[in-house]
Amino acid sequence: MPLLDGLLHKGDGGPFAIPVASSIPVAFRVYYTPGYPPLLADDLRVKAAGWVAAHVEEPLRAALAQVVGSPLLIYTDMAKTAFPPALDLLQHAEVGAEERSRLEKAWQVTVVSCEAKPQVPMFGLWAAIASARSAALELSGALFDSPAVRMTPVASYEQGIAGDGVLRVADHVAFPADPDPSGLVRWHTTGMSKFGLPEIVVPAHPGPDHGPLLQALAQHVLDSLLRANHERPEPLTELVVPGELTLHEPPATLRLHLAHSQSGVPTLVAVPPAG
Repeated sequence: MPLLDGLLHKGDGGPFAIPVASSIPVAFRVYYTPGYPPLLADDLRVKAAGWVAAHVEEPLRAALAQVVGSPLLIYTDMAKTAFPPALDLLQHAEVGAEERSRLEKAWQVTVVSCEAKPQVPMFGLWAAIASARSAALELSGALFDSPAVRMTPVASYEQGIAGDGVLRVADHVAFPADPDPSGLVRWHTTGMSKFGLPEIVVPAHPGPDHGPLLQALAQHVLDSLLRANHERPEPLTELVVPGELTLHEPPATLRLHLAHSQSGVPTLVAVPPAG
């Protein structure tokens, strides 16, 4: 218990500010083997416009069509070696056989990126998602969600996007759990950077599944940011969060504090109740 007890007493329990990016370069990678003739950036942009018309519901469709056709959306093509996937990525059980095969055979990568602001609807994020799915479809490629550090199933390349632009954190963020040298399990997010937010860490003793708690906390933090940014001319650059937070589903009271890694990247740490 002393490890968690020490974490519980970081900070004074009062509100504090976490840094937020007001503009986010959201990027996805498509690993592929070029065909002939090769599809160039302008070709992919045209295909993306068609994908939006076919797979995005109104009223979001019209707005995304404008973003896809604008300089905000960028295609950058390079050798696979410029952005090699993580060495252990193919070992993950959730990577399907088709995705693994495409990734192994690929020798080129197209980076699909778009500037986004953390305000509903996040046009830049949705435009990047739509255009990356379209590119993966047209290139018969393997789509890598760079911020979430996970492969996207081939079956989702034609998955539609609802017209309300509602952001459900479970659709955009991964929630892995890794053993920590301290003896704890480090439950954490990968992908909150899509919203300009720090990643979230829940350190806990081995045993309980804290995935639902972490997901609920991530959704709460995202919703808090989007509410705070609603109708603001420019998004916030920091968000004030409470030092103690009670979640209703699953029910839990968490102590929060901001930590900085050796690289200086901030992380929001949430300590769950004992037991």
